[in-house]
Amino acid sequence: MSKNFQEEVLNRVKQIPSGKVTTYGAIAREITGSVRAARAVAQAVAKNPYPIIIPCHRVVRSNGDVGGYSLGVDKKIRLLNEEGIEIEGRKVVNFEEVLFPFEPLRFVTDRMLGKLSTWLRILGHDTVYAAEVKDKSVEGEEEEDKALVAFAEQEARILLTRDKNLASSASKKGVQCVQIKTEDVMEQLKELLLRNVNINLEPVPVRCSECNARIRNVEEGEEEMLKEKSYVPTSRVGKWDFWVCEGCGRIYWEGSHWRNMRERLRRLK
Repeated sequence: MSKNFQEEVLNRVKQIPSGKVTTYGAIAREITGSVRAARAVAQAVAKNPYPIIIPCHRVVRSNGDVGGYSLGVDKKIRLLNEEGIEIEGRKVVNFEEVLFPFEPLRFVTDRMLGKLSTWLRILGHDTVYAAEVKDKSVEGEEEEDKALVAFAEQEARILLTRDKNLASSASKKGVQCVQIKTEDVMEQLKELLLRNVNINLEPVPVRCSECNARIRNVEEGEEEMLKEKSYVPTSRVGKWDFWVCEGCGRIYWEGSHWRNMRERLRRLK
């Protein structure tokens, strides 16, 4: 099992929200397109260096059995119980209802939600900002609103807006929409949770916060690209994991800023 595969597995585990479970097979299918790698996923989960922090207790077998756990099955059941998941005879009760589908929510946001767009990307959600919706025929605010609704409808995205009229237009078209009332970005995330929008609350290296493209691990032999960036802590090259955006080339790593983000998100939980 490669280091990259284990990182892919643990990144998926980080996305499972409290009160939900997924299966080894579902993670395997998300990464490889097939459930055949379920055994390898189980091995990667078993080697999780940070149990509870990376919530591998939320990964169970495809028949609803809780499966194994590095800290013991009793501990796993207790953690699941504390999150509101009922277990009977090692089986998850109402398994289908608490099963987390690996189909991350996708969003499109209006121009008043730039910071929220950035945070949603940090949390792994495919989020398109209004200024990025390409439509040369659009001129003026009213036409842009129509383009946003059409884009959300075409791509089955959730439209997030602070504009009451835009929210109303979206609803009339049958587009899923959330009208955000607050200005502070943490309060905006809280609004989504209160509206039962099941967003991830753990930073994950999946999306570029700048351009929304996917990011990938910087492989061995690619270290020179890191040294070319003035903002990269070059003393950590070879010691830390780094990611590069496949779109704009921005470099990411888990530094103190990640710890600060986790702390802010922890308060939301």
